Amino acid sequence: MIAEIIAKNIEKLRIERGLTQEEAGEILGLSRATYNGVENNKRPVTVDELEKLADYYGVSVDSFFSRPRNVLKFEQMYLYILRHFKNGIPKTKLAKLLYLADFRNFYNELEPMSGVSYIKRKYGPVADTFFETTDTLYDDGKINIIPEEFMLKIVPANVPTEYDLLSNRDKKYLDEICELWKDKRTAEIVKFTHQQKPWMACRDGEIIPYSLIIQEDPDNVYAPHNT
Repeated sequence: MIAEIIAKNIEKLRIERGLTQEEAGEILGLSRATYNGVENNKRPVTVDELEKLADYYGVSVDSFFSRPRNVLKFEQMYLYILRHFKNGIPKTKLAKLLYLADFRNFYNELEPMSGVSYIKRKYGPVADTFFETTDTLYDDGKINIIPEEFMLKIVPANVPTEYDLLSNRDKKYLDEICELWKDKRTAEIVKFTHQQKPWMACRDGEIIPYSLIIQEDPDNVYAPHNT
């Protein structure tokens, strides 16, 4: 499905820029027939080719992966992670686990889990909807927020929760990430995200492109360094 989205977005950008398929193919060093296969999803496009097109069109590589963001799925990811922390989790640590889940999914599957945007903040990447989601879940009685010294702790409320938007693969990825980080301090996960290429490549307050995680070393995508 993601391949179809990429192909349609490549075609859409070409048409918007007023290029023929032959002219677009020249950008990539492809014949018109081969390029036609790219737009018709019959010939896979490489990351290098996407970067060439993005540079030519003046857009981010993420533009080719664009799809509606799923805030409701993000909410289910949030609550699913809390299942691993019955006694609560620091708010900052929870924000980082959600980031790792979305970006790890993109690294493996070339699509994020939720599709929400993540912004570079002082303490690492934070979803643009994280604080709004926290307020909504608190107002709905699905979480409790407990002030502790120097932090806020998010505690799951004992209410039934649906996870119908999460696939078995989504749950597997979330389980793995939570298991790896459950005994790590918040400072450790903050430091980890600060050392990743997506965070380092962006300015404060800037949206972090999902595609930057593709450039990350495989051992530095989502797992603590000492595992």
